[in-house]
Order: sequence, then C-alpha cells, then structure tokens
Amino acid sequence: MKLKHMYFHPASKQENNETVLCSFEKKGIPMRKIQSALGRKKRYIASSNSTETSLSMGIEAAKGVLKQSSISIQEIDIIIFVSSTAEHLIPCDSIYIHQALQGKSETMCYDLNANCIGALIALDQAAQYLSNSKTAQKALIVCAEKMSSILDPENPVTAFCFSDSAFAFIVEKDNSTAGLVDVHYHTDSSFSDSVLFPPQGYSCFTEGNLTTWDTAFDGSGSVEYATHKIEDFLSRNNLTIQDISIFLFSQLSLKNIEVIKEKFQLPDHKVPFYSKEIGYSGSSSPLLALHRYQQLVAPLKKGQYALIWTLGAGYQAGLMLWRF
Repeated sequence: MKLKHMYFHPASKQENNETVLCSFEKKGIPMRKIQSALGRKKRYIASSNSTETSLSMGIEAAKGVLKQSSISIQEIDIIIFVSSTAEHLIPCDSIYIHQALQGKSETMCYDLNANCIGALIALDQAAQYLSNSKTAQKALIVCAEKMSSILDPENPVTAFCFSDSAFAFIVEKDNSTAGLVDVHYHTDSSFSDSVLFPPQGYSCFTEGNLTTWDTAFDGSGSVEYATHKIEDFLSRNNLTIQDISIFLFSQLSLKNIEVIKEKFQLPDHKVPFYSKEIGYSGSSSPLLALHRYQQLVAPLKKGQYALIWTLGAGYQAGLMLWRF
C-alpha cells in the first residue's frame, strides 16, 4: 500500500499571531505562555471578504495532488472528504468534489467527521477497504477545515491556534509489503462537553454561534494514553521504539509532544513539528507533518516505519503503525 502523493492548500491569507498575543497580554492573560505551550507563530485564515470554504479549498487540494502525482481522476475509486466544517450535509461534500473533478461513475464517495482524528480514521478505512476489495485500487482523501468563522476570538486557545486549509493525499494499493501494519483506538467520552459546536446542538442553533472550548482541555489525557500504550503497541508488532524512523504526532500542542519525546528519549529529528509556521490544520496535522518532513528533510525509504499518534475532541485518540 503506497502513501506517497500529498498536497497542501492553505487559505489565501497568512497572519502573524503577534497582534493577537499583544491584545491578550494587555488584558493580563499570559498569552505568550500559552503560545509557547502550543507552539505557534503564524497561521492561515480565510479573510472575511473571501469566498473560500472548506469545500473550495478541498477541491483545490484534490486538484493539486492529482496534478502533482500525474494520477487521473478516472483512476480514483474512493473519495473521502474529512472535515468538521463541511459546507453541506446533503449531499455530502465528497459528491461535490467528485463533480468538480469529473470522477468516474464507479466511485464510492463519503464524508467523515471525527474532528482532529479524522485523517487517521480515513486512512485506516481506506487502507483496509482497498486491501479487501477485488477491484478498487486508489483512494483520494481530502481533509479541509475552515474554523476561523466558528472560533471564539476571545478564547486564548482558539484565538490563534487553527489554520484554515486543505490537505489531500492518495492511498494506492500495490503488491509490496508496505502499508498499514496496525491501529489502536482509545476513547474517553467523559470529555464530550469540553469542546462543542454548536454549543447547544443544531436543534438550538442560532446565527453567530461559536465553538465553546474549555481551556482546561489540553489533550493531556491522550498524552497519558500514548505514553502508556506505545511500547505495548509496538511490542505486539515485534518492534521497539528504535525501529521507528519517524514519529508523526498531533501538531495541536508542542508541550504534549515534548512530554512524549522526553518519556521515550526521542531525538528531535525523528519528531517533526511544523505548526509554528503554518498553524494547526486539524485532522490532517500528522500527515501534513509527514509531507513537510519529506519536502524539507528527506523522503522516507522503503521498509522504514512511521508511528502516528493523534486525538480528536470528545475525546478519542489513536495510534497507527505504517510501513513505507
């Protein structure tokens, strides 16, 4: 199973977070401490007069990865659109992507919303489906978020954390030993009310609703899950920490990454972090880290292993082992 072709499409406007930081500091809120923990300097947003949506950015990312890979849309058997901020519920946005790209009629299309763990779940589902399908060969996964319009600018976590962007990648079946090795999920639904949109549900939705985010929720529970589970997870696959070439961790919080790095004594070069300059992209963040690493450092080689850890609101977390 190949995981080779990827494409990042950010919103058109890049913002430096310095203005946001200063405005909070004037109110006595230690924003630079929060900034340091999350690890942010810049982010991308769709400006207020922009026509950009999660769907329009997703379409551009899909076009980009197809052009870059020289893969025809007629070769794509599955289109999965991953988003917490889909433009439509009926029909699903993957149908619109199919229409925009003029996909073939023999295509399965569906949307997936699992918040920030969505790309991991989509990759899991696509790899397993392709492995068991008699006919399907390639899946196009498109992750896109436009969070800026539903985040509270007065909340010190959400005011400067997220980037509006899209990220597309292609999963391709082949005859190699590469691909999905194993996956493990962990859910603690006691946090189900910590991050909410709409705050009272769609049955009580009103114009201008913003996401409520309990600032006490920092994902530390998922860090505890990772530090306790990673070695067992690798052991059941006859691997150790030393066998992993790259660790693709959620890019939500630099502080969380540092805790895991310290626990397992991981060298910096094996744990890429790129949210400082591009912001947090949501579900795509671990795979976007892989993309940036392969662009800026070096492509992964045949036989190397990647370990993915990420989490989504509510919350659930997951580990994935992928062999290149």
